[in-house]
Amino acid sequence: MTSPTAATAYARRDLWLCLARAFAPPATGPDYLASFRADLPEDLAAIGDEIGMHLGAEIAGFRAAAARIAAPMDLQRLYAALFLTPPTPVMVNTCFYIDGGLKGASEQGLEQAYARHGFQRHTHFSDLNDTVGVQGDFLALLYDRAGDKATAGDDIAARAYLAEAEAFIADFPCRWITPLLRDLETVCRSHDLNQAYAHLARIIWLAVESAMKAPESAGIKDGMAQLPAGSARGIGALTAADLAEIAYRLERDGLSWGHVTLHEGWDDAVFAARQVKGEGVETVD
Repeated sequence: MTSPTAATAYARRDLWLCLARAFAPPATGPDYLASFRADLPEDLAAIGDEIGMHLGAEIAGFRAAAARIAAPMDLQRLYAALFLTPPTPVMVNTCFYIDGGLKGASEQGLEQAYARHGFQRHTHFSDLNDTVGVQGDFLALLYDRAGDKATAGDDIAARAYLAEAEAFIADFPCRWITPLLRDLETVCRSHDLNQAYAHLARIIWLAVESAMKAPESAGIKDGMAQLPAGSARGIGALTAADLAEIAYRLERDGLSWGHVTLHEGWDDAVFAARQVKGEGVETVD
C-alpha cells in the first residue's frame, strides 16, 4: 500500500506536470485541443481532491473558457497574444517579475538548483531556466523523488526532497505568480481575451499557497499564516472562513476574487470581518 507521504508527493508531482504542460506553447493538432479542454481539467480536479486543494471554482471557470476555444489555431493565437507577440503583455520568462529582466540573480539561482539535482531541460526545449514550464518540470522531479523515497521506506530522504521542493517554491514561484496572474487578468479584461490561462494561473497561485502551508515548509516560512480556526480545508468542504481568507488574499494582491463569492458557503459577514482584521497574521507574499 502506498504511504500517505508517497501519495501526496506523487499527487503534487502530477499537479506540477499538468501545469507545466498547460503553459507550454500549444501543439497544432486537434488532439491537443481536445486534451486541453477535457483531460486537463479532469486531471487537475482529481489531483486537487487527492491533496485537499479546493479547485472547483477555477476548474469550472477553465472548462467554460476552454469550451469557447473552437479550433487549435484559436488556442495558438490566444497563447501568442498573451505570451509571445510584442509588446508581450505577460512574461512567461518569470525572472522579469523577480529581477526586472533576463539573466539576473534568479536565473543563476535556478541554474544552480537544477544542477544540484542533475535536472536538465529536454534537448528540444529552447526555453530559459525561468519559464513556468521548466520550473514545473523541476518541481515534478523533486516530488517524484520524494515519492520514490517514501515508497522505499526512507522517510527522512523523502521529507528532505519535500522540503527542497517547498524551498524552491518559496524562492521562485511564490515571488512571480502574483504579478504574472495580475498581468494575465489585466490583459484578458482590457483586450477581451479568453481567460483560460488566467484560470490556470490562479491554480498555480493556489498550488503555491498550498505548498507554503505544507508541514515541510514550516522551517522555510516560519510564522506563516495558519488556516482560520475551524477550517475544513483538506478534510471536507470549504468553510466560510476559508473562502473569506482566499478572497482576502486575492483582493490584497490586486487580483480578481468575485468568483470566490459564488462558492457554496460564502458569507459576506465573515468576509467583512476578515477585511477588518487585516494583516494580523503573516501571509504568502
